[in-house]
Amino acid sequence: MTAPLAPARAALGRLERLGHRTGPVLRRADRAAFLLAPGAAEPVPDLLRWLGWGPELRLPIETAAAHPGDPRVPGPRTADWLRAGAGRPALDLRSPDLLRLLDALADACARERLGLPPAR
Repeated sequence: MTAPLAPARAALGRLERLGHRTGPVLRRADRAAFLLAPGAAEPVPDLLRWLGWGPELRLPIETAAAHPGDPRVPGPRTADWLRAGAGRPALDLRSPDLLRLLDALADACARERLGLPPAR
């Protein structure tokens, strides 16, 4: 799952301040790639809709199935990590932190679009 870098950083900071896990996050140019457990990326659009962040909002959150160990994911020493990959389990569908991440990320994307400061 990817999102623009600025809202991603805002969401990560907010979640860390609240003591919630985020799983590994890569930096790829001007986007952040959140590595989710296998099978967790496909339901993200439905989860966002369930949380009240429907597709009509056109938030810049994109999903693609990639996870730690996937050949498209660089190794821990060669990647530009926003949150280290080693030792951080990827979030899966059983984790309440996945819903928290999606909600915080959608909120940060919407705030950036509206020109509002990041949520605390």
